[in-house]
Amino acid sequence: MEFRIAFEGCQAVSGARDMRDACSARNMAGVAGIASGFAAGTEVATTLGWRRVEALEPGDRVLTFDHGSQPVRAVQRGFLWRGAAPCPEPLWPLLVPEGVLGNSAPLTLMPEQSVLVESDMAEDLYGDPFVLLPARYLEGALDIRRVAPALGMTVEVIVPLFDQPEIAFANGSALVFCPARGEGETLPLNRLGELQIVSDMDYGHPPAPREARRLAETLTDQRPMRLIESAGTARQAA
Repeated sequence: MEFRIAFEGCQAVSGARDMRDACSARNMAGVAGIASGFAAGTEVATTLGWRRVEALEPGDRVLTFDHGSQPVRAVQRGFLWRGAAPCPEPLWPLLVPEGVLGNSAPLTLMPEQSVLVESDMAEDLYGDPFVLLPARYLEGALDIRRVAPALGMTVEVIVPLFDQPEIAFANGSALVFCPARGEGETLPLNRLGELQIVSDMDYGHPPAPREARRLAETLTDQRPMRLIESAGTARQAA
Protein backbone atom coordinates (compact mmCIF):
# COMPACT_ATOMS: atom_id res chain seq x y z
CA MET A 1 0.00 0.00 0.00
CA GLU A 2 1.31 3.40 -0.99
CA PHE A 3 -0.07 6.83 -0.25
CA ARG A 4 0.02 9.83 -2.48
CA ILE A 5 -0.09 12.68 0.01
CA ALA A 6 -0.71 16.03 -1.62
CA PHE A 7 -1.40 19.58 -0.48
CA GLU A 8 -5.10 18.84 -0.76
CA GLY A 9 -5.11 15.71 1.36
CA CYS A 10 -4.36 12.09 0.58
CA GLN A 11 -5.67 9.39 -1.69
CA ALA A 12 -5.05 5.69 -1.30
CA VAL A 13 -3.24 4.06 -4.20
CA SER A 14 -3.58 0.31 -4.57
CA GLY A 15 -2.83 -2.14 -7.36
CA ALA A 16 -5.77 -4.33 -6.38
CA ARG A 17 -8.77 -4.39 -8.69
CA ASP A 18 -11.19 -3.29 -6.00
CA MET A 19 -11.43 -2.91 -2.24
CA ARG A 20 -12.48 -6.52 -1.65
CA ASP A 21 -9.41 -7.82 -3.46
CA ALA A 22 -7.25 -5.44 -1.47
CA CYS A 23 -8.76 -6.54 1.82
CA SER A 24 -8.13 -10.21 1.09
CA ALA A 25 -4.46 -9.76 0.28
CA ARG A 26 -2.61 -11.65 3.00
CA ASN A 27 0.46 -9.48 2.91
CA MET A 28 -1.47 -6.20 3.14
CA ALA A 29 -0.55 -4.33 6.34
CA GLY A 30 -3.47 -1.94 5.97
CA VAL A 31 -6.17 -0.94 3.52
CA ALA A 32 -7.61 2.54 2.97
CA GLY A 33 -11.27 2.89 2.12
CA ILE A 34 -13.25 6.12 1.87
CA ALA A 35 -12.45 9.36 3.67
CA SER A 36 -15.86 11.06 3.39
CA GLY A 37 -19.19 10.07 4.86
CA PHE A 38 -20.62 9.66 8.34
CA ALA A 39 -18.88 7.76 11.09
CA ALA A 40 -21.04 4.92 12.36
CA GLY A 41 -22.85 6.05 15.49
CA THR A 42 -23.59 9.55 14.21
CA GLU A 43 -27.25 10.48 14.63
CA VAL A 44 -29.14 12.24 11.84
CA ALA A 45 -32.52 13.98 11.98
CA THR A 46 -35.35 12.13 10.25
CA THR A 47 -39.10 12.66 10.10
CA LEU A 48 -39.37 9.95 12.76
CA GLY A 49 -36.80 11.49 15.08
CA TRP A 50 -33.08 10.99 15.56
CA ARG A 51 -31.64 7.87 14.00
CA ARG A 52 -28.18 6.35 13.85
CA VAL A 53 -26.85 6.74 10.34
CA GLU A 54 -26.02 3.04 10.03
CA ALA A 55 -29.73 2.26 10.57
CA LEU A 56 -30.85 4.34 7.58
CA GLU A 57 -32.46 2.49 4.69
CA PRO A 58 -33.58 3.59 1.22
CA GLY A 59 -36.93 5.35 1.54
CA ASP A 60 -36.27 6.82 4.98
CA ARG A 61 -36.92 10.56 5.02
CA VAL A 62 -34.12 12.73 6.39
CA LEU A 63 -34.54 16.38 7.38
CA THR A 64 -32.36 18.60 5.23
CA PHE A 65 -31.22 22.21 5.48
CA ASP A 66 -32.45 23.29 2.04
CA HIS A 67 -35.32 21.06 0.98
CA GLY A 68 -37.19 19.85 4.05
CA SER A 69 -37.55 16.08 4.36
CA GLN A 70 -35.98 14.09 1.53
CA PRO A 71 -35.95 10.34 0.87
CA VAL A 72 -32.72 8.41 1.06
CA ARG A 73 -32.18 6.75 -2.31
CA ALA A 74 -29.27 4.48 -1.42
CA VAL A 75 -26.89 3.83 1.45
CA GLN A 76 -23.24 3.03 0.78
CA ARG A 77 -21.20 1.36 3.51
CA GLY A 78 -17.46 1.13 3.74
CA PHE A 79 -14.54 1.85 6.00
CA LEU A 80 -11.92 4.53 6.47
CA TRP A 81 -9.01 2.21 7.29
CA ARG A 82 -8.49 -1.30 8.48
CA GLY A 83 -5.54 -3.57 8.94
CA ALA A 84 -2.69 -4.38 11.28
CA ALA A 85 -0.70 -1.23 10.49
CA PRO A 86 -1.49 2.13 12.13
CA CYS A 87 -3.85 4.36 10.19
CA PRO A 88 -1.84 7.03 8.29
CA GLU A 89 -2.20 10.44 9.92
CA PRO A 90 -3.77 12.15 6.85
CA LEU A 91 -6.68 9.71 7.21
CA TRP A 92 -7.26 10.28 10.92
CA PRO A 93 -10.84 11.40 11.67
CA LEU A 94 -11.50 14.75 13.32
CA LEU A 95 -13.25 15.08 16.67
CA VAL A 96 -15.56 18.09 16.97
CA PRO A 97 -16.27 19.02 20.61
CA GLU A 98 -19.84 19.44 21.75
CA GLY A 99 -21.45 22.69 20.62
CA VAL A 100 -18.70 23.85 18.26
CA LEU A 101 -20.63 23.26 15.01
CA GLY A 102 -24.06 23.32 16.61
CA ASN A 103 -23.68 19.67 17.57
CA SER A 104 -25.26 18.71 20.89
CA ALA A 105 -22.80 15.84 21.33
CA PRO A 106 -19.21 15.23 20.19
CA LEU A 107 -19.09 14.61 16.45
CA THR A 108 -16.59 12.53 14.46
CA LEU A 109 -15.91 13.73 10.92
CA MET A 110 -14.01 11.99 8.15
CA PRO A 111 -11.16 14.20 6.85
CA GLU A 112 -12.67 14.69 3.37
CA GLN A 113 -16.25 15.11 4.62
CA SER A 114 -17.64 18.57 3.86
CA VAL A 115 -19.64 20.50 6.45
CA LEU A 116 -21.69 23.65 5.97
CA VAL A 117 -20.59 26.53 8.19
CA GLU A 118 -21.75 30.10 8.56
CA SER A 119 -19.10 32.79 8.24
CA ASP A 120 -19.01 36.58 7.89
CA MET A 121 -15.90 36.15 5.77
CA ALA A 122 -17.79 33.83 3.40
CA GLU A 123 -20.48 36.46 2.98
CA ASP A 124 -17.81 39.05 2.15
CA LEU A 125 -16.16 36.72 -0.37
CA TYR A 126 -19.16 35.07 -1.99
CA GLY A 127 -22.24 37.07 -1.00
CA ASP A 128 -23.51 34.03 0.93
CA PRO A 129 -22.74 33.40 4.62
CA PHE A 130 -22.89 29.62 4.17
CA VAL A 131 -19.93 27.74 2.75
CA LEU A 132 -18.91 24.08 2.49
CA LEU A 133 -15.56 23.24 4.06
CA PRO A 134 -13.87 19.82 4.00
CA ALA A 135 -13.33 18.80 7.61
CA ARG A 136 -9.55 18.58 7.21
CA TYR A 137 -9.41 22.39 7.09
CA LEU A 138 -11.06 22.61 10.52
CA GLU A 139 -8.15 20.97 12.31
CA GLY A 140 -6.96 23.32 15.05
CA ALA A 141 -10.00 25.59 14.85
CA LEU A 142 -12.37 25.72 17.82
CA ASP A 143 -10.49 22.85 19.53
CA ILE A 144 -11.26 20.48 16.64
CA ARG A 145 -8.49 17.88 16.51
CA ARG A 146 -7.40 14.72 14.76
CA VAL A 147 -7.85 11.44 16.58
CA ALA A 148 -5.89 8.33 15.68
CA PRO A 149 -8.02 5.18 15.35
CA ALA A 150 -6.98 2.45 17.75
CA LEU A 151 -4.54 -0.03 16.26
CA GLY A 152 -6.47 -2.75 14.45
CA MET A 153 -9.72 -0.80 14.66
CA THR A 154 -11.99 -0.62 11.61
CA VAL A 155 -13.67 2.77 11.24
CA GLU A 156 -17.04 2.16 9.60
CA VAL A 157 -18.25 4.87 7.20
CA ILE A 158 -21.85 5.32 6.03
CA VAL A 159 -22.83 7.46 3.01
CA PRO A 160 -26.55 8.16 2.48
CA LEU A 161 -27.26 9.22 -1.11
CA PHE A 162 -30.11 11.48 -2.26
CA ASP A 163 -31.67 12.67 -5.51
CA GLN A 164 -29.58 15.83 -5.28
CA PRO A 165 -26.85 17.11 -2.96
CA GLU A 166 -28.29 17.70 0.50
CA ILE A 167 -27.21 18.99 3.90
CA ALA A 168 -28.30 16.80 6.82
CA PHE A 169 -28.51 17.65 10.51
CA ALA A 170 -26.04 15.53 12.51
CA ASN A 171 -25.81 15.12 16.30
CA GLY A 172 -27.99 18.18 16.76
CA SER A 173 -27.53 21.08 14.36
CA ALA A 174 -24.20 20.27 12.73
CA LEU A 175 -24.73 20.59 8.97
CA VAL A 176 -23.13 17.73 7.07
CA PHE A 177 -22.98 17.38 3.28
CA CYS A 178 -24.54 14.34 1.60
CA PRO A 179 -23.90 13.58 -2.10
CA ALA A 180 -26.43 12.86 -4.82
CA ARG A 181 -26.84 9.64 -6.70
CA GLY A 182 -28.13 9.58 -10.25
CA GLU A 183 -31.12 7.37 -10.94
CA GLY A 184 -29.95 3.80 -11.35
CA GLU A 185 -26.33 4.77 -10.75
CA THR A 186 -24.11 2.59 -8.60
CA LEU A 187 -20.47 3.10 -7.77
CA PRO A 188 -18.01 0.76 -6.05
CA LEU A 189 -16.76 1.87 -2.66
CA ASN A 190 -13.34 2.85 -3.98
CA ARG A 191 -15.01 5.44 -6.28
CA LEU A 192 -17.31 7.08 -3.72
CA GLY A 193 -14.96 10.05 -3.48
CA GLU A 194 -15.99 10.98 -7.02
CA LEU A 195 -19.52 11.68 -5.82
CA GLN A 196 -18.23 14.05 -3.15
CA ILE A 197 -15.99 15.92 -5.59
CA VAL A 198 -18.63 16.33 -8.32
CA SER A 199 -21.38 17.34 -5.93
CA ASP A 200 -19.17 19.78 -4.02
CA MET A 201 -18.48 21.56 -7.32
CA ASP A 202 -22.22 21.95 -7.94
CA TYR A 203 -23.16 23.27 -4.50
CA GLY A 204 -22.39 26.73 -3.21
CA HIS A 205 -18.91 28.21 -3.54
CA PRO A 206 -16.15 25.61 -2.99
CA PRO A 207 -13.28 27.70 -1.63
CA ALA A 208 -9.71 27.48 -2.83
CA PRO A 209 -7.30 25.91 -0.31
CA ARG A 210 -5.93 29.23 0.95
CA GLU A 211 -9.43 30.66 1.35
CA ALA A 212 -10.61 27.50 3.11
CA ARG A 213 -7.85 27.81 5.68
CA ARG A 214 -8.62 31.47 6.26
CA LEU A 215 -12.32 30.70 6.65
CA ALA A 216 -11.57 27.98 9.20
CA GLU A 217 -9.31 30.31 11.19
CA THR A 218 -12.05 32.93 11.47
CA LEU A 219 -14.86 30.58 12.52
CA THR A 220 -16.72 31.14 15.75
CA ASP A 221 -18.96 28.64 17.51
CA GLN A 222 -21.90 27.91 15.25
CA ARG A 223 -25.18 28.83 16.90
CA PRO A 224 -27.49 25.85 17.36
CA MET A 225 -30.59 25.93 15.16
CA ARG A 226 -34.07 24.71 15.95
CA LEU A 227 -34.76 21.90 13.52
CA ILE A 228 -38.43 22.62 12.97
CA GLU A 229 -37.77 26.23 12.03
CA SER A 230 -34.51 25.68 10.18
CA ALA A 231 -35.04 22.67 7.93
CA GLY A 232 -35.71 23.87 4.45
CA THR A 233 -35.90 27.59 5.38
CA ALA A 234 -32.72 28.71 7.13
CA ARG A 235 -30.59 29.15 4.05
CA GLN A 236 -33.26 30.99 2.08
CA ALA A 237 -33.73 33.44 4.95
CA ALA A 238 -30.00 34.25 5.17
